[in-house]
Amino acid sequence: MAKTLTPRRRLVLCTAALASLISFRTNALQYIYFFPTPLWVAEAMLTLARVGPDDVVYDLGSGDGRIVLLAAEKYGAKGVGLELMPSLVEVSRKAARERHLEDKVTFIEGDFYKTDISDATVVTLYLSPSVNRMLEPKLRALRPGTRIVSHNYAIGNWTPDDVVHGEDGTDIYLWTVPRRPARTPDVPFAATPHVVVEAMLKLAGVTRDDVVYDLGSGDGRIVILAAQEQGARGVGIELEPSLVDRSREIAREGAVADKVAFVEGDLFTADISPASVVMLSLSAEVNARLEAKLRGELRPGTRIVSRQFRIGEWPPDQTVGASDGTELFLWRVPPR
Repeated sequence: MAKTLTPRRRLVLCTAALASLISFRTNALQYIYFFPTPLWVAEAMLTLARVGPDDVVYDLGSGDGRIVLLAAEKYGAKGVGLELMPSLVEVSRKAARERHLEDKVTFIEGDFYKTDISDATVVTLYLSPSVNRMLEPKLRALRPGTRIVSHNYAIGNWTPDDVVHGEDGTDIYLWTVPRRPARTPDVPFAATPHVVVEAMLKLAGVTRDDVVYDLGSGDGRIVILAAQEQGARGVGIELEPSLVDRSREIAREGAVADKVAFVEGDLFTADISPASVVMLSLSAEVNARLEAKLRGELRPGTRIVSRQFRIGEWPPDQTVGASDGTELFLWRVPPR
């Protein structure tokens, strides 16, 4: 006997049909968006990452497994491929069996956003700008020294260590997960605008005879500019290792590596006694904590310039505004 569909039953059937259609379309799209990495690109990616027998190579969205298989077969590495499509996982596993690499490679049917990749020493990507951006926190949390290589797409705003440009327009990016700071930085890094740096150096009256210390030096721009424009020597104290590395690189490129030094360290414990000028771009709370150190360690006459924030209850000798409206404060260490 034919059954009459009630409105409720029609809704249930329509919902089920819609879910089935979405599932079909999702699977179809996954097939559509699988593009095999050309073998020469796969080899270039592994070469750029300096893959060797001691490495564990993870390929996120491993497709037919070619990058992981190549890493094992040519470079002797172990490898893990993470792939959402069951058929591609089976293709990869079959290729591993045929090439007698089952003891070196593993292919997992799973979601790379959720899968643990913490034992990777190398991660390879051929995804998309948006997916790479979503993966950035997961990748940055990998062990320091882990190398990440991406075919054609950058990872958010993370500056790559190297980029190789192919003749066909292919770009291959390399990142190395940086060392982590000894503790959480007191102030998040925010680059001081160039006009403010110029105004700070002018307020301090920096000359070639000065030694400029920047506490929390970020990308090193204050001491580098002091060396380039005033001929001063400079020292940057910075807790974040990646910023120290970047500062040193910028100093080399700016031809002042012989005049400036960047120390990976804590501004509260670093020796700042050689300074004739100290620069601060920190916060009111950090400045207040630094007051005793600045008054006690620095020689009389040392100039201190702070961007935006005073130093505790210590009255500044001079206050000026930079051209962008930023307030700058100057102190001179008094005689003891």
